[in-house]
This record gives sequence, structure tokens and C-alpha cells, in this order.
Amino acid sequence: MGSTQYDETAEVYDDTLNVLTYARHAEEPTFRAVMGDVSGLDVLDLGAGTGIWTRRIKRAGAGRVVGLEISAAMVETAREREADELLGIVYHVGDVSQVHEDIEPAAFDLVTGVNVLHYSASRDELVAMCRTASRALRPGGRLVTNCANYDMADEPDYYGPFGITATVPRPRAEGSKVRAHTTMGGRPVDIEFYLWLASTYESALREAGFTQVRWPAWQISEEGIAQYGEEYWQRYIDHPPTLVIEAVK
Repeated sequence: MGSTQYDETAEVYDDTLNVLTYARHAEEPTFRAVMGDVSGLDVLDLGAGTGIWTRRIKRAGAGRVVGLEISAAMVETAREREADELLGIVYHVGDVSQVHEDIEPAAFDLVTGVNVLHYSASRDELVAMCRTASRALRPGGRLVTNCANYDMADEPDYYGPFGITATVPRPRAEGSKVRAHTTMGGRPVDIEFYLWLASTYESALREAGFTQVRWPAWQISEEGIAQYGEEYWQRYIDHPPTLVIEAVK
């Protein structure tokens, strides 16, 4: 898993909520719904970035909240945000595909990971990420995450209305690298991730110790529908760039 993709834009990464309309109006309502009531839960956020989701989870009433992120620059920014608003979140620098000594086994009720699994460059790396989540969870705990949609649209500008363009190799195959482009804080940002079949994600999760895997549907906020219209969001629903996963240990 690469560690430098977001290093240079760490301080403006939170701008994704303004640039990517689906982050605000699809990811947020869907993840909140799938996570459910987090009151009092111990939560580990994998690929925490600058803490966009760790802060939301803590503000929603979670108990202990820990973030793990490979980019040191991202973690530095997350810690600065924590210093500005003392929520009690702890952030660690570390690769999600590696065992981290500060992430205790069987210590969390919920593990989250927004846009992290698809940075796996191989199936072995994907299984390792899933094992990190499984290892951290108590029996019966859940992983709520998402992954790049293997069947995402291959027209480069298909996702342009949502703030991002993506170049999908033709023909696509397992492990194909997708190159995406967006802006954050007015700066151009290039992102690379990999395509894996839904069945590959399921088998990796089960190999890592998860017993149940389901694929919740995307939910669009009422505000998003009112602001952009149903036709705009139908384009997203028809060919979403990522899919949501809920897995139970």
C-alpha cells in the first residue's frame, strides 16, 4: 500500500467534502445508516486520513476512537485537528496491511475504513488488510467499509459531475490499476487504486475470519436530491464508483 499519494495535500484533504458531491450526499448518509448507533462503541478507523470520519464517529457518541493511517503527513494534520477540538481521538501512523503494535487485538466493537481496501495491489495485501480489521474486532464485531466497484464506468468523464475523473484500463482485469483525478483545496490531485471482483473481496474477508458479508445499497441524502435532482443521482446509482461492505466477525 503506497504511503505518499496524499502527503502533499494532507492539509486540504478535508476539502473532499466540498469537491466530491457523493462524499457528502452518498457516502455520509450511507455509512451513518450502515454503522447505526455508535454510542459507547470502541471504534478503529482504518485509513483514517486527516480524521474526517474519526471525528464524525466520536461526535456521534462513540467511546474510544482510534485512527490508523499510513501517511505521516495525514496523521500530523489529524493530530492538529484534534488539538483544535479535543475529542480524545488517538492516531497512529501505520500500514493497514501490517500488524501494528499499538492496535490491540479483540479490542474494538466496530472497524471502519472509507476508501482504503482498494489500495491493495495484490490479493495477499487485501487479505492482510482484512486480517487487520478482523484481528482488532471482538467476536461479533463489524467492519463497515467500501471498495472500488470492479464494474465502475470506464468513460473517463462519467464521474465528472461528482468531482472526479477516472481512467479504467481496457480490457479491465483483476488487479487493474485505475488512475483518478480530482482537486482538493484548489490543487490537482492524482489517485491510483486497484480493481478486484466482489467475489474476491468476499473470499478475502472470509479468509480473514469474517463469517457474514453483505453489500448495502447506497443511500442519497434528501438534501442531495433536492439540490441536484434525481436524474443526477441515478447516474451514480447505476454505476457507483465504489460499493459498500458490511462484514461480521
